[in-house]
Amino acid sequence: MDNVHSTINLTIDQINFCKQSITNFDIDNWTISIAGNAGSDRTFVRLMNCENNNESNILVQWNSRDEDWDRFLTINEEFSSFSPILPQIYATDARSGLILEEDCGAATIYSLCNKKSTAPDITEIYKKVLDSLILWHTIPFKYKSIIAKRRLDEVMLLWETDYFALHCVSEYFHLDTLLTKEWEEERQSLAADVSALPLVCLHRDFQSENVLLHNNAVKFVDYQGARLGPAEYDVASLLFDPYASYLNAKMRYSLLDYYRQKRGIVLKKHAFHLAALQRLAQALGAYGNLYLNKGKLRYKEFIPVALRLLSGILETEEAYPVFRYIVRQCLEKANTGDTI
Repeated sequence: MDNVHSTINLTIDQINFCKQSITNFDIDNWTISIAGNAGSDRTFVRLMNCENNNESNILVQWNSRDEDWDRFLTINEEFSSFSPILPQIYATDARSGLILEEDCGAATIYSLCNKKSTAPDITEIYKKVLDSLILWHTIPFKYKSIIAKRRLDEVMLLWETDYFALHCVSEYFHLDTLLTKEWEEERQSLAADVSALPLVCLHRDFQSENVLLHNNAVKFVDYQGARLGPAEYDVASLLFDPYASYLNAKMRYSLLDYYRQKRGIVLKKHAFHLAALQRLAQALGAYGNLYLNKGKLRYKEFIPVALRLLSGILETEEAYPVFRYIVRQCLEKANTGDTI
């Protein structure tokens, strides 16, 4: 979720919802500001009591006909009875597409780590996040029934690399001719290998802008896409996050070791790399789509960053020569400014 700061006027429906949901809400005595916006069409509004800055809530505006609306609410309800990792939800109105939830502040790990000057400080923040991720990954089944209804299976993984091929390789870089039969074979092989990894409760968009630190506690947001999938995918999403320019290779692999030692499992570097290839391809597809088709211009700057991360991993994985060549060609065009 991207943090921004500007004032906003509430609609009549929003005002009435706030009056019904917040005991002492008075539009004249509360500060109303944009709290953030996601890559989707959701908006987030911060409501703060002018007389008591400790009293603050987040109002989410979202189309309740979205198939993830009910998932979001049910995941929160199920998981919150197990652990307070998710923001508390206070009230909902499906007719107007409104959710009132706990304000966990604006301190994403991205914003916090950008202010840190040393690797040890950043590493300590990430260890705290990984501790919470381990809790998420090991949640007992009875708390994740809605999550278990979806899987990051082979079909979904193939959709992700098709997303990359369409919005990044084809639409953004105009390199359609590189999407050969050999590319198809490689992405099918990658999807088969990643889908065969052990399943956990997966967040699926576990990057630095979707994790907050609030009163020294970790909070996850944008979790409506949660499903069963390989732990390596979430860990790769966090450690190979194109937003997180403050992470270097030494830190990434040190944190990977921390995760597997703390969780007490065998998590092979090769499997981690495969999940990172899959995740970065998905991210590149999203950046291309958000920039080209959704008018979200900020995502353009992350395309070359993600390509460099992807290229670095592909240099160590010999099984994907066509994928490696495609990424090299995209990166060359990105470096010369020869894109759309």
